[in-house]
Amino acid sequence: DYEAYYKKQKADSNCGFAEEFEDLKIVGTSQAKIHALTLDNKPKNRYNNVLPDSSRVKLSIIHGSPYDDYINANYMPQGYLSRKEFIAAQGPLPTTVNEFWRMIWEKNVQTLVMLTRCNEQGRFLQVKCEQYWSSGTKHFENITVKTTSEIPLEDWTIRDFDIKNLQVKTAETRSIRHFHFTAWPDHGVPETTELLISFRHLVREHMNQYSRHSPTVVHCAGVGRTGTFIAIDRLIFQIERENIVDVFGIVHDLRMHRPLMVQTEDQYVFLNQCALDVIRSRTGTNVDLIYQNTAALSIYENVEPKKRYS
Repeated sequence: DYEAYYKKQKADSNCGFAEEFEDLKIVGTSQAKIHALTLDNKPKNRYNNVLPDSSRVKLSIIHGSPYDDYINANYMPQGYLSRKEFIAAQGPLPTTVNEFWRMIWEKNVQTLVMLTRCNEQGRFLQVKCEQYWSSGTKHFENITVKTTSEIPLEDWTIRDFDIKNLQVKTAETRSIRHFHFTAWPDHGVPETTELLISFRHLVREHMNQYSRHSPTVVHCAGVGRTGTFIAIDRLIFQIERENIVDVFGIVHDLRMHRPLMVQTEDQYVFLNQCALDVIRSRTGTNVDLIYQNTAALSIYENVEPKKRYS
């Protein structure tokens, strides 16, 4: 019955979806943020309204300070196989890159998803994420990161990193795959549902092979694109394995663990559009997922049009 529901909610300029999204406005906002708001940890937050709470990721204490364990990241409840299948994180700041790599080492992360460019052009050029890798080898306190391959594609780039922890006496080297989606505007949505669905399948394939026993880190600048990506993963599992669609419930659950996940109404509507196209592709009525997002196209008005990736 989802298609009929979608048409009803979509009517009158997305009126039904707008009401649903408004009902999510305060979800998760009243939770205490004791650790995030201490004087030592405040500078580690990119935004003062995106602060982790009870589900925060805790690091080891290495310098003897109780604040060593803080990073702006949360375990998310959306994993289909594990309640800690995902870590949602902010884009690292220059002062938190070391903690970011320490988190990846300590949590044995093998799949890393980046949904923002380091610098993005809005009205002004904005730094959304400190670049935490280089073309060669880079040192982050006790961790070395070596880029072993980089494959730039039209809408995303795939990199492989080898990382070592110099504090570990063994010569252990770990491999990480970095999925960097570059065609997603801040506060907006990808140009087509096909793009995000295809990218999710690519990431999920790697997760199923290499990250079944460790979390996958997902980050943008803060919460919007990260929440949307984690939500689409859960949504596709819902459709494929449970034969239900509950976008509202998924976003509600996300926000109870990290505020503002799926940050804009456009992103919320886009998730519902993804659900419709996944259902149609399964029933053979929309195999190519041909939905074109006109709002997203207007964001690219000053950019040379891209060819669709297949």
